[in-house]
Amino acid sequence: MRSTAPIARIAALVAVLAAAALIAAVLLGGATDYRVKARFQNASQLVKGNLVQVSGIKAGTVEDIRLTPDGQAEVTMSVDADYAPLRRGTHAMIRQASLSGVANRYIDLQMAPDGAEEIPDGGVIEQDSTTTAV
Repeated sequence: MRSTAPIARIAALVAVLAAAALIAAVLLGGATDYRVKARFQNASQLVKGNLVQVSGIKAGTVEDIRLTPDGQAEVTMSVDADYAPLRRGTHAMIRQASLSGVANRYIDLQMAPDGAEEIPDGGVIEQDSTTTAV
């Protein structure tokens, strides 16, 4: 009887680890991020990690900010699956919640109609569809 106790403990541990791995795969594996770039006149003190919002609801985050060869700020955003894919005509605005600090900046997306052409993963929202904070 004593020889089965260690085997039972090992089997129980393996079962718990397998269940944890399955739960993690379901929760994390199903959320594939859609990325899109937006070109702004300037980044208006936007920083990596700032929120992307749609109607005041978190819809993603700012992943990267780069300067294009023609001097525009190119902001890469990760957009949650609930809002992806974005469509041509989506307008992106850099906004600020208050006057102080950089952590209060965010990108507000005004969504285009459902029938508009989709922006592919990695696509670009051009500067004529963006507004920079003053």
